[in-house]
Amino acid sequence: MRSDLLTPQAWLAERPLQANERLYLIVSAASDAEPLKAFYQQEMAPELIPIWSGTPYADWQPVMPYLTELKPNNGFLQWIAETDAQDWGWLAVSTSTPDAVFEHLRSLTQVHMPDGTEVFFRFWDGRHIFPIFEGLGAGAGEVLPVFDRYLINGQTLEVGPRGVPPAKAWPWWQVPQKLVDTLAKKDQTTVVDNLMQWLGEDCPELFFAFPESNLRHKVERFVRQQSNTEDMAERLAAELTKEVTS
Repeated sequence: MRSDLLTPQAWLAERPLQANERLYLIVSAASDAEPLKAFYQQEMAPELIPIWSGTPYADWQPVMPYLTELKPNNGFLQWIAETDAQDWGWLAVSTSTPDAVFEHLRSLTQVHMPDGTEVFFRFWDGRHIFPIFEGLGAGAGEVLPVFDRYLINGQTLEVGPRGVPPAKAWPWWQVPQKLVDTLAKKDQTTVVDNLMQWLGEDCPELFFAFPESNLRHKVERFVRQQSNTEDMAERLAAELTKEVTS
């Protein structure tokens, strides 16, 4: 874990649970890090509640997200502190009961995109949910009103307590177009930054062949025009090499 990220233990030490607060774990069976295997290796592991139970996807065990309440000294917190995986799940604090938390999570099984399509909402994947909640700001509490604060891949997110209405039938959440646009722009900037770093480290002859500001414009144009696939960096290098040698 990066030094600038918080471990669960440090997060809980900074702000210990109050008498009316509960620590919840959302964990995914779909992660290649096999968090469920590590979870069940504990003695007296608490029961995991399958979040899609009672839906048409109740038998999708290989990709099932689960919910459970943890004690602040639970042994799985050490696994979280040590893993490099970012798709395993996350932690959150709530004053709500496990039943209420379960109902609200299940209500996000699918959501409405701005174009009207219904899609699965990968709320269990920290890589997916953190930028969404960050982009929503205070609005994150309207999507999941049961949680006051989160620890997602070592990053904290504070929403604050609020009244918890009854969970709605899914799909109810309309993903705002503004959020979609913000996430797309942020993702593109990250891709450009990563490609610039890759060129500097792996292809210095190309990196220094252009003034840096010009090179960044070329990379930005390339990212806008090309699909983001595994060979993207190699395709960029090939295009720049062609330009340098022409």
